[in-house]
Amino acid sequence: MATNVAFFSVGVKTAYAQTTAANTTLTGASVDDIAVLFTLTASGASGLGARVTKVCGTPTETTGGAGVAYLYLSKDSGTTYRLIDAVAVASDTVSTTDAPVRFSFAIASKDDPLELEAGDRLAVGFSLAKIIDWSAQWQPYGS
Repeated sequence: MATNVAFFSVGVKTAYAQTTAANTTLTGASVDDIAVLFTLTASGASGLGARVTKVCGTPTETTGGAGVAYLYLSKDSGTTYRLIDAVAVASDTVSTTDAPVRFSFAIASKDDPLELEAGDRLAVGFSLAKIIDWSAQWQPYGS
């Protein structure tokens, strides 16, 4: 007899990363110019998958022009990354008197959460060689 087990989110987790190099391939083929936000394990706390409700970036230096932020997903332990979302980012002057403008992806939001499976990796990149601080909020599933 089959047993159904309900899965629930088991608390909110945060992740962060920083990119400095320009991501120009769009395919995610070069891992030198993307940063991994987090990896879900095949077992343990994140072995049942997760729900991502926010991925955002904040420039920590003047971007010097408009750019594009990229969100990548790997389903094979980081061997291959595929572009799953992108967002245009306006030119931003950043200083101690001009706060940076944070940007986020639509695909990973409270209104449109991104559902991940065990073993998935989430990574980010930016089209310009500028320092971007990234953060994510996600909820691993548990039973």
